[in-house]
Amino acid sequence: MRALGHFLAFASVFLWSSLYVSVKILLEVFSPLELLFLQFIIGYCFLLLIAPRLLKSALKSELYFLLAGLCGITIYNLFLNLAMDISKASNVSVIIATAPLFTALLANFLKIEKLSFVFFPAFVLCMSGIVLLSYEEGGFAFNPLGDTLAFLSALGWAAYSLLILKIMQKANNIILVTRRIIFYGILGMLPSFFFLDFSPNLANLLDLKVTLNLLFLSLFAGGLCFLLWNRATLLIGAVKTNIYVYLTPIITIITSFFVLEERLSILALVGAFLTLLGVILAESKISKNLKQKLSQLLRANPHQPPSIP
Repeated sequence: MRALGHFLAFASVFLWSSLYVSVKILLEVFSPLELLFLQFIIGYCFLLLIAPRLLKSALKSELYFLLAGLCGITIYNLFLNLAMDISKASNVSVIIATAPLFTALLANFLKIEKLSFVFFPAFVLCMSGIVLLSYEEGGFAFNPLGDTLAFLSALGWAAYSLLILKIMQKANNIILVTRRIIFYGILGMLPSFFFLDFSPNLANLLDLKVTLNLLFLSLFAGGLCFLLWNRATLLIGAVKTNIYVYLTPIITIITSFFVLEERLSILALVGAFLTLLGVILAESKISKNLKQKLSQLLRANPHQPPSIP
């Protein structure tokens, strides 16, 4: 089951990352809020179609669903789209990639999951690789508002990851639960209509390319990916699932190389190697072995800390 959890986590991140092309095409005809709203409305209808039943839940469960919808859909997705619209993609990519760190720290603080010995070295490797992947000619240009929105987006995803772990431990039907979370996420977008542009030109849907990309994005990113991610979180935990977020820039670059014919630089290849190395290190049994060895040393001499050779 753990192997299935890792596979589902990778599959969801792979699909989310490869949908970059669809997002790029659709943002040419829709604003970030318009695209997000249409995407999740269609995703919600898709889940309603495959499971046309009502979810009965207690008030406490509804509160968890509400918080998960606000954090994982409204805050994460909306703030991400807005950040991409006003800040450099490279900056946003690096900031969003810190979501696994916030997830792990929050999980450790709430005593949900413990940090491993190799978490921070693995994090440094992953972030170093992502910086190289995201580096553009001329370096990084900081945008206070855009980068702050990206930071809030990463925090939103970290909170969602832990909330969904709590929810899925008691969930009887993953489709109905995911649909309810998406419903609250859509409701959370409504106040944005007073501040952001929302006047979608539905005539654009007559363009077959726009319609197919919107359906592709909605059914996968707005429906299927959330099902896969939520199941993976239940099987292997929030911290291990979020490690796969580090792979997002790599998958996006590979997809862009084959679909958009974008060139790969030497820095990008080195960055991809470092990121993969960090993920492998984080998923290895090294931390478990180090912890066991340290425990043995402490039991052997509890009054003296073990020396480092």
